[in-house]
Amino acid sequence: MEWVIIKDYLLRDQLLQVMIDNKASDMYITTEKHPAMKIWWEIIFIDRWLEPLTWDDTKKFAQSLMTEKQSVYLIEEKNLDFAFEFNWTRFRWNISFQMWNYMVVLRRLSEKIPSLEDLKLPEIYSEITKVWQWLILVTWPTWSGKSTTLAAMIDYINANYAKHIITIEDPVEYRHKHKKSIIEQKEIGKDVPDYNKALIWAMRQNPQVILFWEMRNTEEIEMALTLAETGHLVFSTLHTRSAYQTISRIIDSFEAGQQNQIRLQLADALTAVFSQRLLKTQDWTWVKMVKEILVNNSAIWNLIRENQLHQIPSTMQMWVREWMQLLEKDIIELVNANIISLEEWLKYANNPKLVKEKIDS
Repeated sequence: MEWVIIKDYLLRDQLLQVMIDNKASDMYITTEKHPAMKIWWEIIFIDRWLEPLTWDDTKKFAQSLMTEKQSVYLIEEKNLDFAFEFNWTRFRWNISFQMWNYMVVLRRLSEKIPSLEDLKLPEIYSEITKVWQWLILVTWPTWSGKSTTLAAMIDYINANYAKHIITIEDPVEYRHKHKKSIIEQKEIGKDVPDYNKALIWAMRQNPQVILFWEMRNTEEIEMALTLAETGHLVFSTLHTRSAYQTISRIIDSFEAGQQNQIRLQLADALTAVFSQRLLKTQDWTWVKMVKEILVNNSAIWNLIRENQLHQIPSTMQMWVREWMQLLEKDIIELVNANIISLEEWLKYANNPKLVKEKIDS
């Protein structure tokens, strides 16, 4: 067992409890500033009973939950992610440096895994889990709810099918219980050393479903495609804004001489791309998910193989009967219902011209 560096730290515990009591989603700890919480998208500083944090304060806060091994890793890699539980609440921590000062960002995690129905996701999200192999991607940059959507899809499989599921995460966020399936959750740094070795080992453990958090390099993309081609249903993520950009990013990650082969592999292995973003409502009291859905039917398959990727968005608009849609469809509906503002949708629309043409004047 690894021992924490500082077992008790009153300031940390007090701030975590303030975060829990106020249902804050995030907390920010940085030098020469008061601790701050995010509540309904607004940053609020905790300054009534605290002075701005010193370098020593932020260092102690950062070190209060790290093991010796994690502390060494942080110094070497300059970034550390992990999960921790306090007062029956789970948190995801990220520790990094800025101007050689410690910087800590916390995300409060939900213990309850929301269902696909809770998330108000269309039927295609559950239907797509019936495929016995291939690749499913959930995309968009950070803080877009990707981990929640993936957890709901994995939970749907877990509840409805008898499968062997392996998740590889950094860190584990939602904790799944065995239902109809057997589910194993492996955390980078605790259960497995890195994604590449975890994926190689997973192939020897005979899973039907594999989730790994983010395809970050060509080696991991190749592994995902190989797993999808060899009888596994693979879930992963990318930091891309659309289905078109996702496919382009995967292909462009490889050298020119490899791209044609990767394009053929991707055309055959890809099942669906779900791109999503959380937008705040006009009154800032809630968030709404907008989503783009690509299903790899014969038309999309042919465009990928023939390197006609620029035609993907227009083709998606033609296949709405197969659940396909551009991100702009949801944005237009929310704008016309006066739920999100002009400023909000302009930040995230991939095709602002399309939205302007369709919104009510």
